[in-house]
Amino acid sequence: MVTSIIAWGDSILKGVVSGDDSKRFDITEKDSLSQACSALGIELANKSVFGSWMTKTRRTQDRSLRNGASTQIGIIESGTNDCDYDWSAVSANPDAEHLQRCPLEEFERLMKEAVSVARQNKITPVIMIPTPLVPEWWFNNICIGNDEAAIVRFIVRKYGLQDQDCAASQNDPQDQKRAAAMRLYQNQELFSLKAAAIARALDVQIVDIRSEFLAHPNYKTLMCLDGVHPNQAGYDFMAEIWNREIPKFKLEF
Repeated sequence: MVTSIIAWGDSILKGVVSGDDSKRFDITEKDSLSQACSALGIELANKSVFGSWMTKTRRTQDRSLRNGASTQIGIIESGTNDCDYDWSAVSANPDAEHLQRCPLEEFERLMKEAVSVARQNKITPVIMIPTPLVPEWWFNNICIGNDEAAIVRFIVRKYGLQDQDCAASQNDPQDQKRAAAMRLYQNQELFSLKAAAIARALDVQIVDIRSEFLAHPNYKTLMCLDGVHPNQAGYDFMAEIWNREIPKFKLEF
C-alpha cells in the first residue's frame, strides 16, 4: 500500500497556471497530486520546480536525497521545457545555431539516471508523461515580446519545413506559422515518446497523462491560454487520473 510519494518534475506537477495574458503565473493550491494524495491519505513531498528540465530536475533529486528524503514512490516528470529553446536568443539571431534546453540524447541519459538513483535509494520510480501542448496557443505565447517572423524563420530553417514534401510554403507566412507551431508540438511529442520508451526499457511504471488529455473530447478546455499549463479544470482532471492510478502502484522495495 502506498503511503508516501515524492515528486520531481516541472511546473505541470507543481500546479502552475497562467493568466489571461499568458505571461502572468500563479500556483494553484489544488494541484493534481495534492488533491489526489489528500483524498487517498498519502504523504506528499512535491519537489517540482517551475521552469525545470531534466538537468535541473536531477539536481533537485540529488539535493532532496542528500537532505534525507525517504519515501516509497518517486514520480519523475519532464520533457516540455527540455524540448524548448531560448526564444529571446532565437528572436535576436534566428540564423544562428540554437540548441534545445536539454537535447533528446541528454534527456534520455538523465531520465535513466534519475530512475537509477531512485532505485539506489530504495524508492520505486514512476514516470509521468506530461500534458500535450496546444500548438497554436503555445506558438503565440513564445512570440510575446519577441520577433514572430524571426522565430518562424528559425523553425522553418532548423527543421527543413520548406522542403518539397512539407506544408510550409515560402510564399505563405500563415502557412509557415502553422507548420512552425506543429513542429513545436511534434518536438514535445518526441520527448514524451522517449520517456515512455525509457519506462518500458527499464521496467518502470508509467502514468500517461498526455494520452488521457488527448483522449478528452476537447483537451483545450483543460489548458491555460499559454498552451502549455493545465488550467484548474485540467489539474482536477489530472487528479482523477492519479486517484485511479496511485492505488495500482507496485512497490519495488
